Amino acid sequence: MIAKDLGDREIVDKVFSVAKKAKEAMLEYGDSVIDATIGSLYDEEGKLVVLNTAMEVYRELPPEDITGYASNFTGTPEYKESVKISLFGRDYESFLSEHHCEVIATPGGSGAISTSIRNYLEYGDTILLPKWLWSPYILMAKDRKGSCEFYEMFDNKNEFDIADLKERVERLSKIQENVVLIINDPCQNPTGYRLTIEEWQRVREILVDCSKRANVIVIVDIAYIDFDDREFEEKREFLEIFKNLPERVLTIFTFSLSKSLTCYGLRVGAQIALTTSETVIKEFVSANSYTCRATWSNISRGGMAMFSKLISDTEKTEKLRVEREQYRELIAQRAEIFIREARECGLDILPYVSGFFLTIPTGEYTAKMEELLEKNHIYTVVLDEGIRIALCSVPKRKIEGLAFKIKELLECAKQK
Repeated sequence: MIAKDLGDREIVDKVFSVAKKAKEAMLEYGDSVIDATIGSLYDEEGKLVVLNTAMEVYRELPPEDITGYASNFTGTPEYKESVKISLFGRDYESFLSEHHCEVIATPGGSGAISTSIRNYLEYGDTILLPKWLWSPYILMAKDRKGSCEFYEMFDNKNEFDIADLKERVERLSKIQENVVLIINDPCQNPTGYRLTIEEWQRVREILVDCSKRANVIVIVDIAYIDFDDREFEEKREFLEIFKNLPERVLTIFTFSLSKSLTCYGLRVGAQIALTTSETVIKEFVSANSYTCRATWSNISRGGMAMFSKLISDTEKTEKLRVEREQYRELIAQRAEIFIREARECGLDILPYVSGFFLTIPTGEYTAKMEELLEKNHIYTVVLDEGIRIALCSVPKRKIEGLAFKIKELLECAKQK
């Protein structure tokens, strides 16, 4: 009875299925189990991190701000203002002078990405995605009957593969009216990579050149930006890349409170569009407003109110930053342990800079590694050619020695 044009709608989510296995193993084997699947932030005692600064504000909200509908299905004015401040700074109006910037509230970063794909990927076209990626991108493209092409993230020097990206963008720009590209940066999921400013400048050159032949929509997934280890002014340098681009280039930043405030279940995010074209921004607001009303209609008023009150109060904003920085540093410490031990035992990992995850390439031995890891009560998210370790949720005491264990199992996998 399902509409015929939808095709196969069955889904087996690897992340949730392996996380379930890990929980079941913990009930049987206790603390010896290493659950490196969870993409949420946990402290050293194994408890979900709840940022007190955010929760204090949420608890002070009047009931109508939690239970009532938002004043607009595209987000409250206060929330939209707060999102711009959070990303671009309190002086965002001067920073973005002579540019057009609009915000559409969405249910989490997922809603922001899926809506962007729905409105800009032509039906049946090809979207460009990173080889190492958050897999729901693929499902979102398939909803448009789209095919996926994957650009290499790293070359043989383990540097960002600009040449491969350039070749693929150029080819698509010759056969499609719209070229839609997703770059997850900073704190890339699943590798923890971050493009350098020089790499971004070269990406910019590719986008500008491509716009001579096609419309370019670059979706920059910034879900983890608040766990980037750069200072604000350094992040500003990154954002400068997207200013003064040709009118045929539209940047959509996809933003999420899930990671920024550890408020995963509130489902609050945003699309932030930046362009030099008034026509393009009007189209953005019109199309994405339509999609909002036609799908979820309204998102969490309480989540938006909490964020607005946090950002509008500079004292609370600073308190939040300091609290979150403690956990960013905790993740960095976990990463340092794993990377140091990986270096000691000769375990290859993909380039990591910061963020919730890192990835070990396992190539043709991936399926065997999954089997061996689970037999040894180690649970990871298995990718097509590697395994993802969730640094965000594994305590340091369990990170210690983990690289050595994985190296040993990888050698066993290669011998069978």
